[in-house]
Amino acid sequence: MAFRLRPHDARFGDLLAALSGHLGDGAQLLAEMLGGDPEEQQATAQRLLDVDQDAEAAAHAVLRALSAAFVTPFDRVDIYRVAWSMRMCTARMSAVADEIVLFEIVEPPAGVTDLVQLVVRAAEVTMQAVPRLGRPRLLVDPWIELTRLGKQAGQAHRRLLADITSTAKEPAELVRLTALAQSLLRVVNSFEEVAHAFQTVSVKEG
Repeated sequence: MAFRLRPHDARFGDLLAALSGHLGDGAQLLAEMLGGDPEEQQATAQRLLDVDQDAEAAAHAVLRALSAAFVTPFDRVDIYRVAWSMRMCTARMSAVADEIVLFEIVEPPAGVTDLVQLVVRAAEVTMQAVPRLGRPRLLVDPWIELTRLGKQAGQAHRRLLADITSTAKEPAELVRLTALAQSLLRVVNSFEEVAHAFQTVSVKEG
């Protein structure tokens, strides 16, 4: 059974597009966290938390629409997976912002910036892909790009760990930066889950 957002299912497209917009907002706020003073970081982290809460509400709106709509079980699973994988992206972004504040990371290593830039790019790719859900064959390129970004993130994460372990001056700093690096990798891994959801939709169409 192929996934199709039919004309009378346009509300799902609108709801998913609204949800994907929160990914872009969250990624931009995460980038703003880097280099700010502690007070600015705390304010930005709160804004990102608000975005995450909006994303959760948007995901629940998709689920409520699903429960009220007549769609096949296959369509239902596909829509659910796309929505919930996107929702997890903002949740993990908010967790990273919280760690930056709690760990008082004002001047992060360059590798942290590299990972955040990959998050921003992944959010952009996802936002551009969601309108293509009605034409699943057009999801192949976003799926490939998100997978490629995931591989890049793995490489950037390894380089960051090498840098941290060789330059950290105190054990506590090593622990904090290692935890932050791992959390950033989880964010990009969340976008890989989005890629897998796109892949499933694309393959069913094929």
